[in-house]
Amino acid sequence: MNIQTIGTIIKKEREACGLTQKALAAASHVSRVTIVNLENGHVGDIGAVKLSVIAESVGITLFSTGKQVDSIKMTLGNINTSYKNTMSAAGLEKFMLSGKTQPGLEGQVFHLIDETPIALLVSTVKQIAVKKNIKASLVWKNLAKVAAEIKSPNQFWNHVA
Repeated sequence: MNIQTIGTIIKKEREACGLTQKALAAASHVSRVTIVNLENGHVGDIGAVKLSVIAESVGITLFSTGKQVDSIKMTLGNINTSYKNTMSAAGLEKFMLSGKTQPGLEGQVFHLIDETPIALLVSTVKQIAVKKNIKASLVWKNLAKVAAEIKSPNQFWNHVA
């Protein structure tokens, strides 16, 4: 597989995830120019590690085990740790689709917004968008709104439209 093919795949997955180039750059810790160049197949020596981080930030892996991952289940395992009340898969979907926090689950919402790895969040957004047949950008808007409301220190949210 050449860099042009990888760039095309990255662009397709970024758009499917509802991320802008700026948001992907922030999630991947690279410049927006790097993302633009990669998507256009004009990036120079990017390196396998950096390329892998970019791919993971749109929910794909370059070095796959071939196993399908249930991102919703992984996210729930991440955000329900150490809480008496637990958020269900249906509750997570409802929150991400509405941007409204259910009483008693505020801790999970803070954890989701501030501490969940962006690559896992991207995969979860993509999984919910596909399952509900909606644009991922709608989910990102809800999450960004919540991040602003809770004054999240996570700089990623400053790049999500």
